[in-house]
Amino acid sequence: MGEVRDILTTAWGPRYGWGIITQSILEGNQAERLIKTITSYPNSLEQIENELPTLLQEAKTEIQTLPKKKIIQEKPLEIPATKTDENQSEEEGSLHLQAENALVRLGKATGCSVCIAQNDRNRVVNGKPIGEDCLKALPNFGLNEEATRRISLIDIIWIIKNSPICAFEVETTTSIYSGLLRMSDLLSVVPSLKISLYIVAPKNRQDKVMSEITRPTFQKIGLNEFCKFVPLEELSKLLSRIEGLQGHLQPTIIDTIATGIEDEKY
Repeated sequence: MGEVRDILTTAWGPRYGWGIITQSILEGNQAERLIKTITSYPNSLEQIENELPTLLQEAKTEIQTLPKKKIIQEKPLEIPATKTDENQSEEEGSLHLQAENALVRLGKATGCSVCIAQNDRNRVVNGKPIGEDCLKALPNFGLNEEATRRISLIDIIWIIKNSPICAFEVETTTSIYSGLLRMSDLLSVVPSLKISLYIVAPKNRQDKVMSEITRPTFQKIGLNEFCKFVPLEELSKLLSRIEGLQGHLQPTIIDTIATGIEDEKY
């Protein structure tokens, strides 16, 4: 990923995967750098085959330690809650569910099929599971297993003709960083994917969202170019405005309430 991705990103931008898929020609200094980078590493296939049992055991040990590492990394980025009692927890869950329900309704109004993260599909809104009229499973997008797993973790996905076109992470009080990581993982695994990304959060978290999106780590893969902020409070207003227009709307209607980095000075 490191040097090779940097070279391809410089040549073709953050969605360099499209250049790979279309077998575009890489020329000049960047081509020379790429060849030099690849040939600078020895062919160690025989050594790896001989050490495979040891390498597999090391990988298993590393995986077992990942949850602990993740908590340590994300904890400083958490925004402290203003309340700590059980009612606050229920309120946060309700806000998250309300936002997801609004996104489901908006997606359907624009003619999209909607897929909800598996852990939320059976949560109840107005007496019925939120995922009742949505896709029961993530369609086969022709992606590899890792890419499919990454996509399935995202809260809400709008799909047209078996292609994901919009992905939403709802962050009411939880770490914004974790949602952005899922988005960046998606871009890294499938850089050629044509999809718009959105973080949905209360209006008072907009500055926090924007400051996180502009982190150098996310800018390097171009997340800041494709990810926008949607105020949670505006979702219900948008639903009211489009009442009766179902079948005459495009998914881009969400951009009427979304803000990107280019729209703000961050």
